[in-house]
Amino acid sequence: MLDINSILPAKAMGIGRQSDKPGHLLLPLAPNINDKGTAFAGSIFSLAVLSGYETALDRLGQLSLSGNLFLLSSNITYHQPGLSDLIAQGRILDNLKPTRKSNWKMRIEVEVMEAQSQSLCATFEGLYVLQVDTEQENQHKPEMI
Repeated sequence: MLDINSILPAKAMGIGRQSDKPGHLLLPLAPNINDKGTAFAGSIFSLAVLSGYETALDRLGQLSLSGNLFLLSSNITYHQPGLSDLIAQGRILDNLKPTRKSNWKMRIEVEVMEAQSQSLCATFEGLYVLQVDTEQENQHKPEMI
């Protein structure tokens, strides 16, 4: 699993684990509050990106793939203000698919919920791309389960 504390902005925001499941992260409200007394939208976005990233990393680990994973594009919809700590949970929408440049991509959805009320605050969708290590590029294509 990703060492959240190795990402300095995530450490400063206080992002931590909500459970031992990959992509299940927690954002405390206190260090991420805006001038309205609600969760800062940028903090919510960062939480969602990290949740999606960890969800993708876990899937790549299951397939023994490595390389540089990055977020290519994303979309977020804010449904309501965050009034308490927030929980993010990622899930794979589209499993790995090959790209034209011999890389792999997958679409991840993350739901960000209020910890107290369990109401939906934001929905994030990200397209994550793996630039495959050159050695792995010629080995084999991963089996999709």
